[in-house]
Amino acid sequence: MGDNLFQIIFSAIKSRLVGFVAILRQWTSWNFISAKIVTGLRTFFFKLLDVKPKNKDDYYTIFGWMVSKRLAYAAIIIIGALSLWYVLSTLKVFERFGQDGGMRTYNYDSVLLRLASKRVRIRAAKGYIAYEGDVDKGAAEGNGVLYTPEGQVRYDGQFAKSRYEGAGKLNYDNGVLCYQGDFHNNLYEGSGVLYREDGTKEYEGSFSQGLKNGDGKLYDGGGNGIYTGSFAADHIVYSDLLDKAPEDIKVMYTGPTTLYQDGSGTGETVVYLRDIGVMYLGVGDSGALDDTIKSKAVYVLSDTYYAGTRQIKSISDLQSEFGNEVYEGNSVATLPEAIAINKTNERWRTANGRVDMQTSNIYTDDISVDSYDTDYSIYIHSYKKGDLVYSFVGGEGKQTFDFYYIMDSGDSEAA
Repeated sequence: MGDNLFQIIFSAIKSRLVGFVAILRQWTSWNFISAKIVTGLRTFFFKLLDVKPKNKDDYYTIFGWMVSKRLAYAAIIIIGALSLWYVLSTLKVFERFGQDGGMRTYNYDSVLLRLASKRVRIRAAKGYIAYEGDVDKGAAEGNGVLYTPEGQVRYDGQFAKSRYEGAGKLNYDNGVLCYQGDFHNNLYEGSGVLYREDGTKEYEGSFSQGLKNGDGKLYDGGGNGIYTGSFAADHIVYSDLLDKAPEDIKVMYTGPTTLYQDGSGTGETVVYLRDIGVMYLGVGDSGALDDTIKSKAVYVLSDTYYAGTRQIKSISDLQSEFGNEVYEGNSVATLPEAIAINKTNERWRTANGRVDMQTSNIYTDDISVDSYDTDYSIYIHSYKKGDLVYSFVGGEGKQTFDFYYIMDSGDSEAA
């Protein structure tokens, strides 16, 4: 009896709810909702676009033209709807939030990127993520990471107006670290460390406008420090080696050396600093109480002179750089000039070829020059710049030089 009564009550309640459930299902159906929305929008726009004015109050007067108010409303709504569609299609609002804390992604040319702030991702024209980090008014500003099309990190550090600015790391195309340090306007500026593409350290010190400039330390291919001193426009300031004792130069240059001693008893010593391509002439200072040896000339074994970032290889360009010559003419090679000629001839033919020279080894890196061809002819162009004299050595009639050396102007007579 009790079970039958329960079934009767349940059936009565169910019959009452069937209609409500059906209505609820209908109103929660997306097809029904979308149909209602489309029908409503169609009715709204049909009424809106019924632009036939009924009286003069249905017009706006604009510059003497009568414009229907409904037509104006329709134009405003249509423009607004198109603008909203463009914004949503650019933003792709339903695809913006994923993992990584909901960081937004913008195309590089997105209008909304100009309004973005904080951390975002920027997609390049080719479709890859080119940047991830802080932005301000569409520009990289703050900390961020720049990527290559292959997904390698190109730069990781600070930005200002989409340029490298502040501390950062720059990588080669293969992802190996190229530079770590300070940047300004996309260039190395301040203190930093420069690396070779094989990962070994090349230089550590000061930079200016992307070049080694100021105090720094140079490293060989094995990562060993070889030279500590001043640099200008990416090159060693060779004049810093002048008038220094060998002990002081050993502190500056720690790479392999070869010592050439004049076997004739003049006391002249030429020291070759192999890893930086330089020699210096050591001469005893007769004015000193202990007859201290000092470097009196520095020989740069290069056929290029660097004036800032400018490379000079011709005599005419030297004249443009230095002005009038203080000496030009033939001369016979001195001992250091003869050694410099032979060193440069190890790489290419210079001057009139090698200088005949008889030597004997005291040690592997200590050589006695017993004699050499003192009639070997060279041609010299000398220029004065400040307190220094630069002498460029080559052959007579040549418009180029093979190497050059630097002396104090007080020693210019020896040039």
